[in-house]
Amino acid sequence: MKNKKKRSSGGKTAMVILCVCLGLILTVLLGVTIYAQRLLNRINYINPGDQETMSPEEVSEYLATEETDPVGTEPTMNEADVDWGDEGNDSEIGKEDHIINILLIGQDARPGEKRTRSDVMILCTINKDTKTLVMTSFLRDLYVRIPGYNSNKMNAAYAWGGMELLDATMEKNFGVHVDGNVEVNFEQFSDIIDTLGGVKIELRRDEAQLINSVVKGSKLTAGVQRLNGDQALFYSRIRALDRDADFSRTNRQRKVLDSLIQEFKNADMATILDLLEQVMPMITTDMTPEEIISYATEVFPMLSSATIVSQRIPVKGKYKDARIDGRAVLVADMNANREFLQKTLLGG
Repeated sequence: MKNKKKRSSGGKTAMVILCVCLGLILTVLLGVTIYAQRLLNRINYINPGDQETMSPEEVSEYLATEETDPVGTEPTMNEADVDWGDEGNDSEIGKEDHIINILLIGQDARPGEKRTRSDVMILCTINKDTKTLVMTSFLRDLYVRIPGYNSNKMNAAYAWGGMELLDATMEKNFGVHVDGNVEVNFEQFSDIIDTLGGVKIELRRDEAQLINSVVKGSKLTAGVQRLNGDQALFYSRIRALDRDADFSRTNRQRKVLDSLIQEFKNADMATILDLLEQVMPMITTDMTPEEIISYATEVFPMLSSATIVSQRIPVKGKYKDARIDGRAVLVADMNANREFLQKTLLGG
């Protein structure tokens, strides 16, 4: 009888320990869930259908007030002479189960402006099969067809119809399906970098000198430097130092984003949580909280070991400079650029 009591007592003790452990686990999970929900509630959400869209008449008025591009050496071209490639090319990169396409949008809105042309358009493609993150900059001067409007520079789509119209433009011209959009204002971008303690960027001598001359307190030199938010922001805007202007500018933007990802991967949990607290209110997205959680669950486990690739559209040698309706634009070889995206984003 004594042995039975001992076994019974031991069983009860084990049961109590088990219940306590389960209780602690549930408490932690509940705390994590509540904290995650609080973070998600700090994001600015917009419904795609609720974004203001300009009428064709409003667009005409908008264009009439815009400053014209400086007269350059680009050959004049008529829109009717633009080759849009294979009209039957309806492939949509991103509808595959192993592909997630998130479009990062940056705008440099002045005080009082609600929405301007998108100054930055970087498509972040996560390929779960190849464990690759591909960052593709789409240059703002790309001449594209904008659904429901006349053709124009690609960055006009965001000004005229927000994320929804920009996504439709991406799909119509390049066959890319966008799963979600994230928009961050440039001024907020520098705060994110400062929270992580800066980003490491290899500077040329002329880049360092230019930053020093503009950003107060800068004493940068050529080589690998740690840039603070203001320095990184100015670096990502540099165009004048290179003949290819916007091409080099977008390359700098991807370098900053790549370094930012590396800093995030190496940060401790306290820094990450602090960063999330500050970053969430800076974000505007058309994704739902449920979609964000779903994508985060899929992406974060592979982020630390993911291969990061940086590229741009139009592809080198697969476009030409032109002036259409008084605007300096880039007319891409659409078939060649679509084929490039198919190969690099799908990993074929």
